[in-house]
Amino acid sequence: MFPYFKVFIDNQSFMNILWYVDEQKHGFRRNEQIGEGLVSFCELDMIALEGKLKELAGIPLTNPNYDTVRNGIFDAAELLKDKHDYVFFFLVGALNNILTTPIYFQDDIEARRLEHLQSCFAILEDVSTLHEIFQYALHFCFDKDNLSDRSAAERLVGFYFQFPDLSKFTVQTGFAVAPVKKGALDYEKVAEINKNNNTDTKKTLDAIHGDHSKVSLLPYYHIQALDEMLFFEFMEMLKRGIQVKRCKLCGRYFVLIDKRKREYCGREYADGKTCQKVGPLLRYEQLLEADSYLQKFETEYNKIYSRFYRADGKLDSERFGKDMTREEFGAWSKAASKAKADYQKRLITGEEMLSIVRAKT
Repeated sequence: MFPYFKVFIDNQSFMNILWYVDEQKHGFRRNEQIGEGLVSFCELDMIALEGKLKELAGIPLTNPNYDTVRNGIFDAAELLKDKHDYVFFFLVGALNNILTTPIYFQDDIEARRLEHLQSCFAILEDVSTLHEIFQYALHFCFDKDNLSDRSAAERLVGFYFQFPDLSKFTVQTGFAVAPVKKGALDYEKVAEINKNNNTDTKKTLDAIHGDHSKVSLLPYYHIQALDEMLFFEFMEMLKRGIQVKRCKLCGRYFVLIDKRKREYCGREYADGKTCQKVGPLLRYEQLLEADSYLQKFETEYNKIYSRFYRADGKLDSERFGKDMTREEFGAWSKAASKAKADYQKRLITGEEMLSIVRAKT
């Protein structure tokens, strides 16, 4: 049944998705890394959607109100357009499937049409329910700073205790003949094939072999609904030991894609700058305000830097007084930075740090 995804996982943990709206309309894209779709869903603001659902619930479900409720349902779905990579895709697909279901008994047509609207309303409510469930999953199963003394298996058991029906959830799998590169799906070749809209099997294989590409039998996940896609990412995160953390600036969860220590996410914070760019600077400014030794360090650093900046590019014969060469500034800066780091780690006192910094002043 349309719409659906065929999801291939490559060796960099990216999701490569063949998407199908119907027999004619399909395409390919390389999505985010595993977990980022689930996290961005959990961080969606549901206030507008829940307000619209409350408004729709107050309209009597009668035949005279059919068009009003139907239009309101799609207005509610539109609130999620461009807010998430795949939520809107599956949501609108599910609504259309319900409303285009044939009604075979003409004497029952009005009651059936209202039942369709009730089913559509339930689909919208499910989005809000899934949001709550997987928000809980992020905090309970994946938050690096929560329940750190419990194993992943223990946390999963606790999650399933809260939501037992999910322990029986399954996602369909299959195998497909596909172009490969370095043992994984060649997503550039697949994108090229789909751009040309090849639906004929022979033409597709000819396109794959046209430039001597390799083909292989690759496993994929066949996903037909939003809950399946969210659960798929949930299970893949568990399998791969992926964790999440709250950004210290915006407070939203982000995926820890490697073992580097990260405190800030890559979302835009302000003026086109991300939390990763803004966060460390703000944090340092806050520390600076609270630490007189760091304030003095900045004053001394700026004083030395101005001496280097003033003399940079001058000939040796043109330098005088306390002018510093690039090499002299580099050596001093290295020593000063180490002194600051040692002070922040409480390995030396503030006075000891300043004595090292002031050695050139």
